[in-house]
Amino acid sequence: MPTTASDAATFDTVVSGLYRAAACEIEWAVPLEQMRLHLGAWTVHLLGIRLANGTVDFSHVTGESRPEANVDLMRRYHRIDPRAGMLMPLEPGVWANCHEHFDDAFVARDPFYQDFLIPYGGRYVSGTKLHQDDELVVMFGVHRGMGMQPLDAAEVAMGRRYAAHLQTAVGLWRRHRKLLQDGALGRALLDGLRQPVLLIDGAQRIHFQNAAARALIDSEPRLVTTGNALRCARPQDEAELRRALLKLELDRGPGGPDADTSPQRVAVGVGMPSDAGIPLLLLLSPVRPSETMGVFGSSRLAMVLVHDTRREQGVDPFIVAALYDFTPAEAGVAVAVASGVTVQQIAAARGVAVSTIRAQLRNVLATSHSAVGRL
Repeated sequence: MPTTASDAATFDTVVSGLYRAAACEIEWAVPLEQMRLHLGAWTVHLLGIRLANGTVDFSHVTGESRPEANVDLMRRYHRIDPRAGMLMPLEPGVWANCHEHFDDAFVARDPFYQDFLIPYGGRYVSGTKLHQDDELVVMFGVHRGMGMQPLDAAEVAMGRRYAAHLQTAVGLWRRHRKLLQDGALGRALLDGLRQPVLLIDGAQRIHFQNAAARALIDSEPRLVTTGNALRCARPQDEAELRRALLKLELDRGPGGPDADTSPQRVAVGVGMPSDAGIPLLLLLSPVRPSETMGVFGSSRLAMVLVHDTRREQGVDPFIVAALYDFTPAEAGVAVAVASGVTVQQIAAARGVAVSTIRAQLRNVLATSHSAVGRL
């Protein structure tokens, strides 16, 4: 990346923005997005992890990654992310590039890449640890997507220059900011989804509902809110919702005796009070702090995706994944094949072998066949 007068002016603008974000004058997304564009990145991610319990202290992502990807990462795929093991042992200030640690053969067989990152459009990351003490580790990643090349030496050098200022700015921000409210990060992630989604507890009390959910419930006779609790208009649906919450066993700890039998999602159909019309579909899945890095708060909750086929335009892979417990890769394959895209075209678009897509399609067919009888 050659240094020009324009580069110098952009660099100064970004650095100024970092310190303004540290002073809480602007959102972190403003300078991070400017930095992303200057580095030609797919996304940039600034992440703070509490070492005591592995929960997220803060997370700022900007770029082209979909909101669904950020939610899926925090809910599930952070547990198998091999890139964390690449960055965590490093001393602060030392950079690492994933393509130097994980070759194409590793990527071709690794579930994090094949089931999650590549289907969502990601591929490479170069990053560094900005800070680590007894309380917190702060990491910064510059991501390139499918069809892009990893950062070259000049781009990594520019990233290092930005990281030096980012390290100072984050330190200032930590000293001046107020503590994040419990679950604020998770709520922000869910608010970015276009699908209606709520977080409720075992007593059906609503802990959060995104804008899409609020708009739907305001105009939807099949669902009501009473005393800040989610209720169904028909008594039989209300009883089914209660049974679904019991099935999720929200109070069960990770690795308990029923860990392998407790369902990861339960579907509830909600009909019209007059028994007419196509029912809404509520897709419930457990959100336990110990399994989701605490980003959705310290309470054990159920995430409720509301799917209304009458309002949906096209098939949403996120809904398909929630309905059948598909990986993002499998859901993408299912929707693409249903839309008439060939296996060869999907493989070419993702840059993976045709055999990989065929294996995912076989799993889609087997899983959907067995799931239909359970839902």
